[in-house]
Amino acid sequence: MTIQQEKLVKTPGTNLHRQLYLVLREQIMRGVYAPGALLPNEDELCNYFGVSRITVRRALSDLSQQGLVERQQGRGTFVSSNLPDPPSFNAVSFLDAIKERGQETQVHVLEVRTAAPPGIVAFQMQLHSGEQAVYAARLRHTDEVPLMVTEAWVPLDLGKTVTLARLKRRPLYQFLIDQGVEFGRVIEEITAVSANPQFAKLLNAEVGAPLLRVTRLVYDQNERPVEHLTIHANPERSRVLLNSPPEMQKSIASRLVHDQQGS
Repeated sequence: MTIQQEKLVKTPGTNLHRQLYLVLREQIMRGVYAPGALLPNEDELCNYFGVSRITVRRALSDLSQQGLVERQQGRGTFVSSNLPDPPSFNAVSFLDAIKERGQETQVHVLEVRTAAPPGIVAFQMQLHSGEQAVYAARLRHTDEVPLMVTEAWVPLDLGKTVTLARLKRRPLYQFLIDQGVEFGRVIEEITAVSANPQFAKLLNAEVGAPLLRVTRLVYDQNERPVEHLTIHANPERSRVLLNSPPEMQKSIASRLVHDQQGS
């Protein structure tokens, strides 16, 4: 079955030309339009998506600036023959994935403080009401391109040596290891949210644009929650890859949970 493309609808947060850019980019990267293929002309795109010629031209211009298409006068717009390599599906462990992220990106520490976590965070971390923990907010980027904002909470006794200056030099997981933590199971919730002004500014996105949110609860070998991490990322630049090793196949490695309000 093929899902029919509907006309674009102007909604708060994302301009029409940006929506069209994202749709065409996704089709190019997914192979709907192969390298060297001719894209539909401007009139066809206008009719198909129900947008103006200006919107089409701005979207094609953005694709051209990204090196995804080549616009040839009098001939049309062609998919670039030098597309980036498709994303790999490398399987790594939880700790190796954290290390890999640290090696591939740079970090800007936004804030480190001691405070009582929000109610839902305290509940998930099994903290008493009003009990304090260490909060650390960071922006990860590469070549000055913002990738994700991370907000972490760790128990006070495990994060007592974390300071803003030290976190600039060492990853947070290393502080936990230094306190004798041996990582156990990890629970993740993945959803989509709209960018508020703060995240929009940090991630160079439009207010109201869709963001990927990953909430991660990390336990130690004794089933104690040792880190509550929330990640906000721009889905244009980031994706989630789940690695389910053979020994986990007899249990549920991931599942979709639907929150139905009313029936």
